[in-house]
Amino acid sequence: MELGRSYFRRSRAVLLTMMMFKWGLFSTAKADICLSSPCQNGGTCIEAMADYTCVCPKEPLIYVGKDCELLYDACAHVNCHNCISTLGIDNYFCPCQEDFGGPDCTHKLDKCKSNPCTGIKNRCVDALNGYSCHCPSGYSGEDCQTHVMDCLDNPCFNNATCIQTSHGYKCKCGRGFQGNYCEHDTDECLSQPCQNGAICLDGIDVYHCFCVPGFQGYNCEIDINECASQPCKNNGKCTNGKDRYICECLIGFTGMNCEVEINECEETPCQNGATCHDYVGLYTCECVPGFEGISCEVDINECISVPCLNNGSCIDLVNRFECDCSGTGFAGPICEEEILECVSEPCQHGATCHEGINQYACQCWPGYEGKNCEKDVDECEAQPCENGGKCFQRSDQRHYGVLDQLSTSFSYEYAAGFLCKCLSGFTGQNCSINIDECELAPCLNGGSCEDLINAYQCFCSPGFTGFICEVNIDECESAPCQNGALCEDVINDYACHCNVSVPDQLPWGGRNCDIALTGCVDEPCNNGGMCEPFLRGDKHLFRCRCPSGFSGDNCSIPTTFSFSKAAYVVVEIPYNKTYNNEATTVLLRFRTTLQDAVLFFRGNAQHFFTLEMNGGNLLATAESGDLKLVVELHGTFNNGLWHAVSVSVDDMLVVTLLDKNYTYIQQTDQGQHLFFPPHCLEKVYIGGVPQDYLKKTKTWTGFVGCMEDFVISSQLILPHNFSQENVTYIQLGCEKPEWCHLDSCSHQGKCVDLWTEYKCDCHRPFYGNICSYEYPSWTFNHEHNRSFAAFPITQSHSGNISVSFLLRTLKTSGLILQLKRGNQAYLSVFLRRGTINVAVYSSIRESSTFITDGEKMLITINVHGGFLYFNHTEILFRPGTFPELEVQAGDVVYLGGLPEEGDATPWGGHFKGCLQDVRLDDTQLYMSLNKIIKIHEQPSYLADISHNLLEHCVSDEACKGKPCLNGGECMIKWNDFICSCPLNYTGKTCDIRVWCASNPCVMGSQCVDLPDGYECLANATFENNALKYSASGSLSAPVKLVSVKFRTRIENGTLLRTSNGLGFFYMGFLNSFMLVKIRNNKSQEVLAFNSEVEVSDGEWHHVELRKTCSLYAFSHWNLTVDGQVAGSNQTFAANLDFFNHSTVWLAENFTGCLGEVRIGGVYLPLVEGIHEEAPQFSQFFHYGSRKKPQIGCSGAPLCLLHPCLNNGSCQDLFNHYRCDCAPGWQAENCQDDVNECISGPCIHGTCRNLPGEYLCQCAQGYRGRHCDEDVDECQELRCENAGSCVNTVGGYTCICPPAYSGPLCQWGFPPLQCGVDVQCTNGGVCMDGPWGFNCTCRLGYTGERCEIDIDECESNPCLNGATCMDKQNHYLCECLPGFSGDNCEAPRLQQTESIPWLIVAIPLMCFAALLAMVGLGCMMLTARRKRQSEGTYSPSQQEVAGARLEMSSVLKVPPEERLI
Repeated sequence: MELGRSYFRRSRAVLLTMMMFKWGLFSTAKADICLSSPCQNGGTCIEAMADYTCVCPKEPLIYVGKDCELLYDACAHVNCHNCISTLGIDNYFCPCQEDFGGPDCTHKLDKCKSNPCTGIKNRCVDALNGYSCHCPSGYSGEDCQTHVMDCLDNPCFNNATCIQTSHGYKCKCGRGFQGNYCEHDTDECLSQPCQNGAICLDGIDVYHCFCVPGFQGYNCEIDINECASQPCKNNGKCTNGKDRYICECLIGFTGMNCEVEINECEETPCQNGATCHDYVGLYTCECVPGFEGISCEVDINECISVPCLNNGSCIDLVNRFECDCSGTGFAGPICEEEILECVSEPCQHGATCHEGINQYACQCWPGYEGKNCEKDVDECEAQPCENGGKCFQRSDQRHYGVLDQLSTSFSYEYAAGFLCKCLSGFTGQNCSINIDECELAPCLNGGSCEDLINAYQCFCSPGFTGFICEVNIDECESAPCQNGALCEDVINDYACHCNVSVPDQLPWGGRNCDIALTGCVDEPCNNGGMCEPFLRGDKHLFRCRCPSGFSGDNCSIPTTFSFSKAAYVVVEIPYNKTYNNEATTVLLRFRTTLQDAVLFFRGNAQHFFTLEMNGGNLLATAESGDLKLVVELHGTFNNGLWHAVSVSVDDMLVVTLLDKNYTYIQQTDQGQHLFFPPHCLEKVYIGGVPQDYLKKTKTWTGFVGCMEDFVISSQLILPHNFSQENVTYIQLGCEKPEWCHLDSCSHQGKCVDLWTEYKCDCHRPFYGNICSYEYPSWTFNHEHNRSFAAFPITQSHSGNISVSFLLRTLKTSGLILQLKRGNQAYLSVFLRRGTINVAVYSSIRESSTFITDGEKMLITINVHGGFLYFNHTEILFRPGTFPELEVQAGDVVYLGGLPEEGDATPWGGHFKGCLQDVRLDDTQLYMSLNKIIKIHEQPSYLADISHNLLEHCVSDEACKGKPCLNGGECMIKWNDFICSCPLNYTGKTCDIRVWCASNPCVMGSQCVDLPDGYECLANATFENNALKYSASGSLSAPVKLVSVKFRTRIENGTLLRTSNGLGFFYMGFLNSFMLVKIRNNKSQEVLAFNSEVEVSDGEWHHVELRKTCSLYAFSHWNLTVDGQVAGSNQTFAANLDFFNHSTVWLAENFTGCLGEVRIGGVYLPLVEGIHEEAPQFSQFFHYGSRKKPQIGCSGAPLCLLHPCLNNGSCQDLFNHYRCDCAPGWQAENCQDDVNECISGPCIHGTCRNLPGEYLCQCAQGYRGRHCDEDVDECQELRCENAGSCVNTVGGYTCICPPAYSGPLCQWGFPPLQCGVDVQCTNGGVCMDGPWGFNCTCRLGYTGERCEIDIDECESNPCLNGATCMDKQNHYLCECLPGFSGDNCEAPRLQQTESIPWLIVAIPLMCFAALLAMVGLGCMMLTARRKRQSEGTYSPSQQEVAGARLEMSSVLKVPPEERLI
């Protein structure tokens, strides 16, 4: 036991020493290995270097082991063969053999301890089985008198060990020594261990070999290969020798190791200044221009190519040549340039200079002459311009840009000739032509034009006026229309539109709506006809607009008739010689509920056209000889409502729906036309056709219903004119009872209105006249009792065969129906995977509709046109894919299964559920004779065998076995059950715990139930606050998927990492891209994946690393970012199972938001629950975080700082923002003004940039924000004296009538002259101008001749009721009493009579002296009171002053009081 205690003391000391050592040396190492809590049984984990140490507990039990997983066994640490101990405590017992003792029986008992030796040999030596007596140390002999050396004399040399023996001592030599006393050094070189001539040097217990050059090894046994280090450079060949090597160099290299490249340029082989380029084993010369050859030794002769032109002499030089052009008449480097006399430009006025030999010639432009074209010919000298026109020479450049005809730039090419500037009214090259102003027909609206000199005059048509007859005289201007009528102006006339009459008032009529119309006073229109009164001359008349079904002047003639039974009536229409579309037109209105009927037939057997009802659609047919036209209009024309239709034929067939205004036209092929001979369309059959014509129609059915307003060739057909022999089933009017009501067919069928009666189309499985009966259902396989029925077929079925029935089942497989001929099944209908399958012999097709949901459903399998359909729409078999089906007499139909139990196995076993109204074609299969329904006498087959069938659709007792667990209540639901579970359980049998029902998650997270627990899903915001997780070996499935949802703007950081041994996983960001690295424990290869798109953009991203498996290739890892593949590896991918036993770090060095993070499908919780730990087995445990993340995703509130200037809108983009700038601003914070003027927004104006906007300063004549609107000056200005205003770009022009002129046609023409025609009045000064006189008026006057006195009182300048009097150039205000001022604006003060100033001054002086005395007295009293009130409170002057205000109810001045 003492040994055990000492063991624990030593282990604790060693452990503490190791801990201090490791903490001291490795305090900076990352310590995260303890996060997985490896220490068990309460052990404390201490991280050290890349490992950990567990400090195990000592109470109440002692644990040991790497992870404190073992109970301490005290016997395990002692050398005791028969040790007895109790696990977990440090006590043990060791039973010892004889002669041994101690705690672990390792101590041999000393038998000499009792001093048994006496006498001379008194030294006791303990032995194994006893003891012996010897002489004292240092003596021997029988009498113990002989001195013997022993170890106390140190007899051994060279650090040998002396061992005391019974007879003396013994020396135990160390390595390398020998001899009795270890005095001899052993020579290890005696064996000649050193080879290859090496020198051996002996040492103590060792030898050393000194090798000769070229050998190595401890014994110099290895020949050194000097070529092993590849000393020869530049592909030199190395030959190994003794202590040396030889390099054989390639051409171009030299040196011991071929390291020196031979410089072939050292001997300067290149001549004539060429540059030498050294290469391996050769050289090249780069020659200077003018030399060539290998060494540039050849001088190139540049004159070989004869470069000098025009007989020039060539002189060869180095790299060039010179041309001697003497005597050739040419110059230039190669004598290529002729010496030009025209270089000095001797020719003037743009003339062309032509070179000659030592001479030149000038070619003048028209209008110029002379040797150098220096003379300008004067074309105006002959005065060519007539009628006062002014002549200008074209060669005078001063006129260009001034005269309209010379607006372009000056050119000598067109400088010859002259221009005449004509007076107004003349034109032509020499102004000889009088301009005809009427040539352009300026007079509008039919006005005639008379040409004048430089003018014209328009003579307007009636109804128009104006200078150019542009004004339509508004005859409505005189308001001729009365009684509120609307006047419409027309050409030289007007039209009055009278108002609609109001109740109890007569309508107005007449030309001016001034006559009360009395034609409808007697209400002449019957049957709801609308009466319209009108005048014809002075006579009051009326017109009736009849409703449908009535006609006549008073709407008293009915046009409606009805057919109560299929019949027809014949109407004969006389032949019309005018054959056209109108002559053949038939119009009618009809209503019926029949789907098929003939409305009319017009013509004979060879030439006719008809209108029929075909399946509720309208069908029009026209036939003439071999030509036939058909028009079919789709719709529900048998809905019992009125429909109006028109049919006509000419060379085409035209059908018009009058109530919808829809027309359809059918034409024949080009070159062919319908033709109806005379008299062939005289007969019209209404409501049907004779027996001979039935084959000409499609429906063969007579019409039953109502018709009205039947018009044939513009002739109204009236029913009272029908011949009596055909009116047996025809009645006047249209009366029809409403047959179909909501319950007409017992709510179990569709009511079909047959006009005179109705029938019910019953929904299956109902039948009867009103669908009040139901075919019974039959239950198969009730309570799993096998059942079936067999029906023998007694007649054949071929062609289009159908099988139909109503089915209700929950079982997804089973045989429903099978047709067999002998032992051969040729048509089988069965269930598989919840859908209908059809087998024709051995071919099987599956439908796409899931039907085993427990609801009743009608199933139809029919063969039609070579196709086999499921429920009429889905094709299961196409023609040629199955043999033709034929049901023969003697075949058998099996329902629900087959007689033998195993026979139905290929079809999914027996059917379980209910079948109802089973039919083969229209023949019904009845289960028993007692249930045959004979109401409809429908053909049927009777069951030959029926086994275990139950009538009606009966459910199994599904709750009989009490399937609902955990307190759930069972309720039967036809062959199934429903468990009403408690709140905390769910599932079919209440077997699944609903963990989220107890709200275990904190607010802000979403609870999601798992089969064995729950997860609290939440988004969280991180700011470098990492979380640590551990699965603690709970992951039951291999880790093949890692997925992370995140949102961040950091460019570099770590999302997820872990490591275990060699394996590690890393997911993070590198320069805004996703980076994933993997290495498993079984491989040294590191897999790395990089995304191709940046993910640090503040948006949510979903990253998945998934292991994909294939049957034909290795599994590999795929990285996807937002569903797009970002990378994959091509090598075998192992699972990431080290996640199961390692610490997982999340969000290290990460700022942003995280969503769902899953490893192997297991969620890493970002928040903790509020009640208990999640119960599921596979989960990650969160521990060790310094700071919890914030629930929810939120970035920094950057927009709260209002970074966007100038009304910019801030958009929060998660730790970032974007400014949506107001118009006119730009840059990141909208701080820069946009210069909108750069884009040139102002079309006709100057742009001025403003802060955030721009302003267009428009040119004259334009307006609008962009100066793009031409101002119509004619709307603001009016030309005077009947002048016509014409708007122009940027201005206007007044076209003045004769005798007027000026910008506004305001002046007469010719202009009036001062003193001759005009005198200015009221002192005005008259001045003549280009447009006539102008009067400059004195102040106060205006008008054309200063004849108007300006009324200064017009602006009402006098105030306060004063009277204004107009004066010349001013006004006077007569004020009312109490006011004064120029405009009577000031109240007048009370005035007193004047008093002499002495009378006032003397009393004032006396009063001032009195005030001075009173003031002096007050000062004395104040000083006295101040002395009396020292130490008291006194109100301030402001308080006293405030007390004078009317505030006694608010504040009172406090009385004086002694301060305490």
